[in-house]
Amino acid sequence: MDKKESPEYLGTSNLMNLPFNWSAGPYLGRWLTELRDNGKLWASRCPKCQRLLLPPRIICGICYVRAPEWPDWVKLSGKGKLIEWEKVESPQMNPSTGKIEPEPYIHGNILLDEGVTFQHYLEEPDMTKLAEGARVEMVLKPQHECKGLVTDILYFRLIDE
Repeated sequence: MDKKESPEYLGTSNLMNLPFNWSAGPYLGRWLTELRDNGKLWASRCPKCQRLLLPPRIICGICYVRAPEWPDWVKLSGKGKLIEWEKVESPQMNPSTGKIEPEPYIHGNILLDEGVTFQHYLEEPDMTKLAEGARVEMVLKPQHECKGLVTDILYFRLIDE
């Protein structure tokens, strides 16, 4: 082959389906079980800095101290204030499913009443109705549809209080 010629590379397109299961571990597993079975959010609290860890983690990422195990967690109300939000208008792949999420949708950052932040979808499709500090609450799927995933939380909706 002449040095000036580049080789022709042939390829084939194959869509691979590689299903797998991964362990959520004792902390995240318990958190997801509580969400699925009881519709409650929980956080662990670092015994050194007192920071809430949501979802609960074994080790505080700031202090490197072991957090308490269940049942010594803090029950969260599922209510809080909207801090910020964004409208997602370009297709995004859900890393859990590999599927493209329907769009557009609004994603928010919520400061829960207990002082910890949580990010999730917002129900309100009209961004003009959203305001910093607006009160929101968690809305779950019907209990019989819950699977022990963070998507058991459908969205946060605006509330009047």
